[in-house]
Amino acid sequence: MKHERIYLDPSDERVYIDTYVVNDRSHIRPAMLVIPGGGYSAVCTEREGEPIALAFLAQDFNCFVLNYRVSAKEKYPDQLIDASRAIIHIRENAEEYCIDQGRVYAVGFSAGGHLAGSLAILHKDPEVLSTLGIEKGANRPTACILGYPVVSALLSTHSGSFLSLSGNREGRMEDIPYDVKVKLSLETNVDSDSAPVFIWHTAEDELVPTAGSMALGQRYVECGIPVMLHLYPYGPHGLAVANGVTECGNPAWVQPFAEDWIKDASLWFKTLLK
Repeated sequence: MKHERIYLDPSDERVYIDTYVVNDRSHIRPAMLVIPGGGYSAVCTEREGEPIALAFLAQDFNCFVLNYRVSAKEKYPDQLIDASRAIIHIRENAEEYCIDQGRVYAVGFSAGGHLAGSLAILHKDPEVLSTLGIEKGANRPTACILGYPVVSALLSTHSGSFLSLSGNREGRMEDIPYDVKVKLSLETNVDSDSAPVFIWHTAEDELVPTAGSMALGQRYVECGIPVMLHLYPYGPHGLAVANGVTECGNPAWVQPFAEDWIKDASLWFKTLLK
């Protein structure tokens, strides 16, 4: 397996991917960009990085774990620019990574779910395209998985993520202008250019309410874009792979129903190819 760190931004060593690539040129795999959560604040959660990559490696994907900028200096669209760099790098190096350019997926969790959703929905943001000097669609993933995602600044939500995105970590949601809330809310920006999404959440999640996931799923239905929404009955926020691999001493993070999300999403991807 080719396991190495690739720095994506020459001006910032915080932006990189770790590769988990089976270097077998006789077998071309799809690619999976893994985007950990962390509230867009301080760190990218390790539990939602390498364990996810290894799980999808077993599902026949070559995987790449993203580390993106999360300091107090960054705000939208800095994080989306970082994620876009990763998608572009993976596609431009498809031959080296033995992956199919037409099957480059992303999976994100919590705030990382918002970032994966931003790749799916906000990829054509003019500031992102101009900063990277790319054409529309170059950074659009084939489809995305959003795990217990932060979605909306307009509904019941994880306020810390949106305060960080808006550059006002010490403020209140009321301080964010309405037009900024609309711009950052995934469900208000879905259109015909949006990539398909698989959304999963748990009914017991108290940190990031399910309202955003439900609204996003409904908006996809209204737009006629492929979507799959799984609301598993049990489990708190932050399940990751939902089994003993990411339990980390918390038995509540082991949830047999929710553990099926990887299998369910992998099967759903196959339906998109038909």
